[in-house]
Amino acid sequence: MKVFSYVAHAKISLIITIYNQESYILKIYSCILNQSLEQIEIIFIDDNSTDNSFNIINKLMQFDKRIVYIRNKSNKGQFYSRNKAVLLSRGKYILIIDPDDFLLNDILIKSYKVANRFNLEIVQFYHLMGNYSKNHLYILNQISNPIYRPKTKTVFFNNPTRYLWDKLIKKNIFVKSIYFMHEIYRKERFIIHNDETACFGLFKTANSYGQIEEVGYFYNRNISNSTTTKNFLPENLNGRFHCIFSIMKYYYEQSANSTYEKFYGGYKFFTYRIKRKYEDKIKYLTDGFDFILEVINIYLQSHYFNFTQKALLRKFESKIKNQKLKINQQKTSKKEVFCYNFQCVQR
Repeated sequence: MKVFSYVAHAKISLIITIYNQESYILKIYSCILNQSLEQIEIIFIDDNSTDNSFNIINKLMQFDKRIVYIRNKSNKGQFYSRNKAVLLSRGKYILIIDPDDFLLNDILIKSYKVANRFNLEIVQFYHLMGNYSKNHLYILNQISNPIYRPKTKTVFFNNPTRYLWDKLIKKNIFVKSIYFMHEIYRKERFIIHNDETACFGLFKTANSYGQIEEVGYFYNRNISNSTTTKNFLPENLNGRFHCIFSIMKYYYEQSANSTYEKFYGGYKFFTYRIKRKYEDKIKYLTDGFDFILEVINIYLQSHYFNFTQKALLRKFESKIKNQKLKINQQKTSKKEVFCYNFQCVQR
């Protein structure tokens, strides 16, 4: 078995966040070994797993000195863990990988050569999406115009794939984007749209971007085990609503005075991500109404949106207010009243 030595100046740091995913560790490691680029750093960031993940990684570290193991003292979530690993990484470029996915077609060396040759801060490639266990293929991400330097601020809004795992990202830009993002994104636990918010920060801070016509990644969309599916359960929707409206507020605040960015960032996020997916789930909300209404009001008070757009927001706002009233009435009706000595005590 080949022994890999520590790389002082790694070309790419591969960041893999794991949480109780021991069954995928050897698979993703084998996938990395199939890549021809050896000057890499492999970072496993363990979000306080309770399974056998550490022991498996520890055995790999015995003969592969490129592996770095980092463990959170408590469960912090993927967003926090990934950013922590980025800040501690030593590679020139960063590639984010999910442990149940696959790297394809020697994409590490191909994307690195392009990024290095043209001095690009972000290089995007094709990806496949499907359910590997069921042999289902859903999407081939279509990209045109390979290698160019557009206004990177507009790429985010025009790009339908706001993922991290189909992009090679220069480390200094990734770090810069982390500190660009609102403070709450470095402190709070965000369970959804992590990639989308990270990409927003990246494209706001980067100055160069390119695309290559290579299929480099397979995203294994295992619906039954996905975090997204679990977070759609009624008991998890309070936290989910809080996250998505925090993102909506963040987009608005960070778009400065650009009508284009406010519309294609915040408002389109509302119509594409919130209204279509969450309007029928308002009935499960039990808390957090005031914050949601606060964010909607920011948009309603803005001069960046027209009457028709605000009418859509008001319709959603009305449903939130009705649900808030319903929950408050339920809480009141559950209070018990006990009378003694001609006095009523409410509890």
